[in-house]
Amino acid sequence: MFMVLLYLLMGTGLHGDDYNAIVSMRGDNLWDFLNPDPDRRGLMIFNLITYYGFWWVYPLLGYDHVLIYDLIKVMVHGMSLYFVYKFAQDYLPNDRAIFASIIFIFLPLHDATTYWYMTLPYLLTPALLLYAHHLIRNNRKKQGIPLVVLGAIANYTSPPYVFGLAAIFAFEQKFKNAIIFATPGLLYVIIYFWVKHSYPDAEVRINSDLSILSFMKQLVLQLLTFIEAAIGPSYWLKIFYSVSSIGLVSAFLAVAFIAFAFTRARSFSLKPQASISLYFGLICILLLSFGMFALTGLYSHSAFNLGNRTTVYGSLLIAFLLSIMPINKKSVVLLSLILIVPVFGLSDYWKSWNVHQNNIIENIHTNKGLKTLGPDSTLIVTGNIYSKLGPFSHVEFFSMPWLVNSIFQDSVRSKDIIALTPYIIYRDPFLEDSKFGRQYSLTSNLYVYDSEHDSIKKISSSDLSQLLLEQSKEIRHWVQLTRDTWIQDCVVWLSPRLIYLFD
Repeated sequence: MFMVLLYLLMGTGLHGDDYNAIVSMRGDNLWDFLNPDPDRRGLMIFNLITYYGFWWVYPLLGYDHVLIYDLIKVMVHGMSLYFVYKFAQDYLPNDRAIFASIIFIFLPLHDATTYWYMTLPYLLTPALLLYAHHLIRNNRKKQGIPLVVLGAIANYTSPPYVFGLAAIFAFEQKFKNAIIFATPGLLYVIIYFWVKHSYPDAEVRINSDLSILSFMKQLVLQLLTFIEAAIGPSYWLKIFYSVSSIGLVSAFLAVAFIAFAFTRARSFSLKPQASISLYFGLICILLLSFGMFALTGLYSHSAFNLGNRTTVYGSLLIAFLLSIMPINKKSVVLLSLILIVPVFGLSDYWKSWNVHQNNIIENIHTNKGLKTLGPDSTLIVTGNIYSKLGPFSHVEFFSMPWLVNSIFQDSVRSKDIIALTPYIIYRDPFLEDSKFGRQYSLTSNLYVYDSEHDSIKKISSSDLSQLLLEQSKEIRHWVQLTRDTWIQDCVVWLSPRLIYLFD
C-alpha cells in the first residue's frame, strides 16, 4: 500500500491556496509563525493544531522542495488509512475493514482532499477521531481521550465527526463514552465562538444575516446537492472523464489490481450484518455537516472543483455502505469502474495539471514584457482559469483573485491584476467581479497577458467588451446548461448567490 501511495501522490504538487500561503508567509521568522497574527492568518486561528502541524512547510520550503510536500501527503494518507481501518475493524471483518478504509480515503468524489496539500486535515482529522473512537470502545481511554481532544480542536471541520461518533455510543447506551467523546467537541465550539467574538474580522464562515428561512433553504440545498454529487449525473460524469485521463502505466497497474480482485473475490468474507449504531452515527455526521455548511451559505456539494472537499463527510457513509456489499465478479467490475480505474486516472490528471501549472508559473516569472509594466498599469490575464476534466472546469487556478496576485506578485508591478473569469462584468470605467464582489478601476495603460501563449499586448478600454465576448464559458456543473429553466429558478431560490453560475 505504501508503494501505491507513492505512485499515486508523488508529483501531484501544490494547488490553489497553497501558493497564496507561501507568498503570505514569505519572510516570516519563527516568532511570526508561532504567534500568528489574526489579521494575516484569518481562519487559521480557529485551527491552530492544523496550522502548526501542516503550515510550517510554507515559510520553510516555499516553492522549493515540492517533493517534501508530496511525501507528507503520502505519510498522512498512510496514517489515515490505518486509523480508519482500525475503526472499521470494530464493525467489519478484517478484509472488509481494509476495503472501507481505502474507499473512504480515495473515493473520487473528494479528490481535492487527496491531492491538495492544504486540505490534508480534511482526511487526517476524521481519521484521528475514528481511531480515538476505536481506542475508547476497546477500553483504551488513556490513549483515546488525548486523541479525541486533539482531533476535536484540530480543525473547524471536526464538530460533525465528534458529535456523530458520540451518537454511536449514545445509541448503544454507552453514555459515559458518549460524554467523553462529545465534551471536547463542545469545548471547541465554545472556544470557536469566543475567538469569533474576540476577532470578529477573522470569522468569515458563519453568515450573520442568515434567517431561519434561508437556513432551511440551505439545508434543502445541502441534501439535494449531496445526493446529486454522490449518485447523480455529476458523479458518473466525473468517473467517465477520470477514466479517460488514465495513462498507459496507470492503466496497466489498474488492470493488475482488477485481476487480483477477480482472483480473490471468492475468498472474500461473507456479507456481514450491518451495525445499526454505526450507520446511525454516520448519518448523524452527514446531517450535522449539512447544518454546518448551511450556516455559511457559501458551500454546496459538487463532484468537481477544489470545493469537493465538502463531500468527505458523506464519503464515510458511502464507504461503509459499499464495504458490506456482496463481493463477487459482478461487484468487482462495478468497483473497478467507480473506484480503481478512476483513482489511477485522477492521479495522472493531477500530475499532468501540476506540470502544466508549473510551466505557466515559470513563463510568468521569466516573461520580460511583464517586468516592464509600470505601477500605474492594469494587467488583465486570460486563460488557465480552471483546469479541464473533459468539458468541466475542475481545479481552480486563476479563478481566485488572491491567487492571481500571489503568482504575479514577483513579476508585475501593475496596480491591479485581474483574471478574466466568467464573473467579470465591464461597466466603464470599471471591471466588476460578480462572484467575489470586487471592483477594479481601469487605467489608461491596459495590458492583456495571454497565459496560454505567454504573450502580452497593450489594449484600449474599447477592446474590453470584445475580449469578454471571446472568453470561453466555464462549465463547473452540468446544471449551468439549464439556464433560463425551472432548474435555474430552483437553484437561485435556494441560494441566490449562485446566480453567477448562470450569468
